[in-house]
Amino acid sequence: MDDQRPTWLQESCPAWCTREHEEDDHPADRYHASEATFLPAIAATADTVPAASSADAVELIIHIRRQLDDPTDWVTVEPAQTRLPRLTLTRESAARLVRALAEQLDRDA
Repeated sequence: MDDQRPTWLQESCPAWCTREHEEDDHPADRYHASEATFLPAIAATADTVPAASSADAVELIIHIRRQLDDPTDWVTVEPAQTRLPRLTLTRESAARLVRALAEQLDRDA
């Protein structure tokens, strides 16, 4: 085990983990995290009809997290400015969402 690793970190980090783990991390903060992807987008920021009436530029943050001792990877998409609304899905559900989005976008192609 690397001398730099905290004593509480008994498992190996997944290949995608870029988080700096520290000895004094609070137990709730002991998780693996990927480097975030930042995505500029235009989004409806309120529940309005038509959606365009609340459209605004937002920056979305996309990342993967996994708590220690939990086998489940969670993919989160959230706005950088407010962190809500947040969509957090399992890796498998996120993959299904990607396929469903591609299917919807292909309908007008």
